[in-house]
Amino acid sequence: MNNLITTNTSDNMFDVMEKAYKFANIFAKSDIVPSHYRGKPENTFIAVQTAYRMNLDPMLIMQNTYIVSGKLGMNSTFAISLANSSGIFDGGIRYRVEGNGEELKVTAYANLKKTGEEISYAISMRDASAEGWTKNSKYKTLPDLMLRYRAAVFLIRTHVPEVLNGMHMVEEIEDTMIASGIKLVDEEYQIKEGQTQTTLEKRSKTEVLKDFLTSKEEEQSNDAGNEEHKFLVDELRTLIVANNIPSEIVEKWLDKAHVDDISDLKSSELKACITHVNSKYVLAE
Repeated sequence: MNNLITTNTSDNMFDVMEKAYKFANIFAKSDIVPSHYRGKPENTFIAVQTAYRMNLDPMLIMQNTYIVSGKLGMNSTFAISLANSSGIFDGGIRYRVEGNGEELKVTAYANLKKTGEEISYAISMRDASAEGWTKNSKYKTLPDLMLRYRAAVFLIRTHVPEVLNGMHMVEEIEDTMIASGIKLVDEEYQIKEGQTQTTLEKRSKTEVLKDFLTSKEEEQSNDAGNEEHKFLVDELRTLIVANNIPSEIVEKWLDKAHVDDISDLKSSELKACITHVNSKYVLAE
């Protein structure tokens, strides 16, 4: 077991919970844990218990889960990364994209390693509209990306549910609440400065995103205060953590764009980077 709460056959549920709470208090006092868990041992306890249940490192869970209006949600990018590294799929999850606008449809598909069988799940903008998800503005600004997340997660949950162990995605919670007219309390799951570090072992992929800045568009005005820009920055930071992109790679991006921080990248550059990570990096697992 990779997490810190090792047990033996004599441990009962309450013993395990007591151990988890002790670790949760230690984590909550650390300056290294994400801000939405810092100083909140009760929330950290849930994250530690989730890590124990999924046989994952608690820090990894805390870096990739967020409290969305009182509910624990996992990043879709992290869920896809878990599925791709599980050994269940041969070559990871891939995507077919058809149409555009209201006719846009994304099919997530993969081949099972044991049998070679192709499994798939498709989500279209018509499906999203029927469910009320398109009330979330991200479906207007990033429709391809949102449909990719939804299709991939449905694929995992339908065919290999053991990967997610019952976890819901941040995007699912957000879409459901917006569709129901419930106001989101989103401050708790925004990725803050300094959360790009990861406890995962670094993997060498020097070719990752080497051309992510090759296609530049005209800079959008007031990017720094733009809601879409904020979302793109958060999304890229999440991808960096979930896919353990080496810091030297990130530094190359910034140097090429002549900026000091990811938040200084233009929206067009962020979009190019995110698209490239999803199509080249995540699928390379």
